[in-house]
Amino acid sequence: MIKQLNDLPAGLLDLTADQLYTKLDNHTLIHLKGKIERPIFISILQHGDEYTGWDALKDFLKNHKHHLPRSMTILFGNIQAARFNVRQLDNQPDFNRSWPSILNHDYPIAKTMSEITNIMRERNPFASVDLHNNSGRNPHYSGINNLDQEFLNLASLFSDTMIYFTTPLGIQSGAFANFCPSVTVECGLSGASDGTEQTHTFLELLFDQYNLKKVPGVLEHERVFKVKATVKIKPEISISFQQDDVDFILVEDLDVLNFKTMNQGETFGTLSQKLVDNQIMPFVVTDQNNQDVTDQHFEIVRNKVCCASSFVPSMITQNIKAIRLDCLCYIMQPIKTSFN
Repeated sequence: MIKQLNDLPAGLLDLTADQLYTKLDNHTLIHLKGKIERPIFISILQHGDEYTGWDALKDFLKNHKHHLPRSMTILFGNIQAARFNVRQLDNQPDFNRSWPSILNHDYPIAKTMSEITNIMRERNPFASVDLHNNSGRNPHYSGINNLDQEFLNLASLFSDTMIYFTTPLGIQSGAFANFCPSVTVECGLSGASDGTEQTHTFLELLFDQYNLKKVPGVLEHERVFKVKATVKIKPEISISFQQDDVDFILVEDLDVLNFKTMNQGETFGTLSQKLVDNQIMPFVVTDQNNQDVTDQHFEIVRNKVCCASSFVPSMITQNIKAIRLDCLCYIMQPIKTSFN
């Protein structure tokens, strides 16, 4: 049973993300009434160590506590993981891979996500916003699962850098895209003040909108990328950014190259002698159809892994655990929309 509230618990806005467990459970929905009845759905803390969304939302709610311009529903995601400032607990699946999709998940959290989706479908949201952080240095950007103008306008309210993606499956914005404009907002590194400020500004702009089909000016400078492929480290390969006793040493500060062009021949990392002798690539690259396209993008040159072609990476992180749980990075492709 989903816990649903119609008011903020007393003192909630004074709590940091790691204190929310004292007043809320995982997957609590809070419905707040505003001047316009049709709500905006805001999802925070699906990953417990990504707390900029809560910091920005607190600022927004303090500004509008008694006069919300529009109704809102807040989903508080993985509160128990937030308690320990980790992405997810060891016994948990990834919450943002558990929403309804073409995959048939039957584990308890997936059933919870399906129930939340049904609750919100009936409420007919004006828009859906899922607030996240990156574990690597990226420019602030937004992600959409649909190239219709309402989705692009919604995403552009946060940033002129956008990603269009259809995988991974089971994400919140993908589930809600079936019945309302939806966006995944990537607010930079957790705790960075510029991310909190930009997210707060985004919420102020969004709650002032009456029609997402008409948002003047926001598309003038847009950069839209499509996820072309995903780079995942092979599970048996040991990796590091600094240690020299591992299979693959990644280039230090590699994440400064997010959303910048890497040219053919540039180095991604250094191989151990064992991998060199056996010509073993430390990761696998798959396209959107799950086909292996590693050789199109990387090659082994002596003891280095180098770019076999020019491409734009995104979401490179130096967090080894995040790399293991998700991926090393995505390979992007710039695309044109009918509005730019």
